[in-house]
Amino acid sequence: MTALIPRVEQTWRSCAAAAITDHVQAWLADSGYASTANSQALTELPLLVAVIRERPQTGLSPSAEGNLFPTGQREMAARLATPPAGRNLYKRRSALVEPGFAQLFQRFGRHLNYRGTAGVDTEIKPLGAVRNLNKLFLHAKNTS
Repeated sequence: MTALIPRVEQTWRSCAAAAITDHVQAWLADSGYASTANSQALTELPLLVAVIRERPQTGLSPSAEGNLFPTGQREMAARLATPPAGRNLYKRRSALVEPGFAQLFQRFGRHLNYRGTAGVDTEIKPLGAVRNLNKLFLHAKNTS
């Protein structure tokens, strides 16, 4: 939950370093980043964070679900529920994020050799870098 704010700040620094001046149109995050602190700290951003993930599994109706949100996350739940902007935009998150994981799993397997945050970081970051470099090389080859 505490990683969202540093990620947003790092993205701003990376964009500035790359001379990218376009504003981020939307910040999309899964329910692991849902917290009142994140919602309050990032209120000025076009931020959509899933506040619960139980609804698809439990089949709760929207009226029953509304009582499950912590007070600081009800505004985010309402923003996510706004058709078409909130719903449609958040649906795109899985199409943007999940293919990267699927490609890593397909290429390198589903199991990591190390455990714990530091161990997983040590293993997954080089795999992601290899994947991204491969995409860059293939893109450069196809454009030349």
